[in-house]
Amino acid sequence: MSEPRRADAGFTMLEVILAFAILGFITTILWGSFSQTAAIKQRTEAVQDRAHAARVALMRLSREIEMAFLSDSENPAIAEKRTNFISTSHRDIDELRFSWFGRQRLRNDLADADTSVVMYYAQNDPDDPSVVNLMRRETRRLDSMEPRQIPGESYILCPGVSSLKFSFYDAKKREWREEWSTQGTDGTRYLPTHVRITLVIYDERGNPQTFRSAARILMTELVGYRPVKS
Repeated sequence: MSEPRRADAGFTMLEVILAFAILGFITTILWGSFSQTAAIKQRTEAVQDRAHAARVALMRLSREIEMAFLSDSENPAIAEKRTNFISTSHRDIDELRFSWFGRQRLRNDLADADTSVVMYYAQNDPDDPSVVNLMRRETRRLDSMEPRQIPGESYILCPGVSSLKFSFYDAKKREWREEWSTQGTDGTRYLPTHVRITLVIYDERGNPQTFRSAARILMTELVGYRPVKS
């Protein structure tokens, strides 16, 4: 029969090794659980951020399209009108440019105006060419020239876009159209009454997510407005 261990007796090497092994096992389990929870939280936040960016972009698209207008003071001899509404359909991301009343003048010492031309178009990301971003460009004023030649600012409206599609309702012909143009002598010199917008983005797993919205244009006929330079 073995003698009981004295109170001042130390641990054996086997007991110490066994204690460290148990501690390491528990630490590994806890670390794996915390790591998995953190990864799930990070993926969830990334998905929410992507969805939020898409919704914000859709709200801006709808709000700005609703403020589009055409002026009745255009020179018919000039092909490039100051005010226009032109949509070009592409396989993935449609382009749209239009004149609107919503520009905010931030500085009085610049040649800015309360009206401008807004453009939506696709552009590859400079850091990752495989990613396509939805861009927004706004001119500082209206002018009778190609909008990209008018001073303005461009920025990313929504990153990682898979598709952007517009459709336009022609109230006079009572039909939906995939394209719209007020440019040129044969252009339609009025605006659609409604615009449908379908935006598709990729989530963090590469799966497409679809978001839809609609805009109701307030001023579909020509308005008595003469754009002037500041």
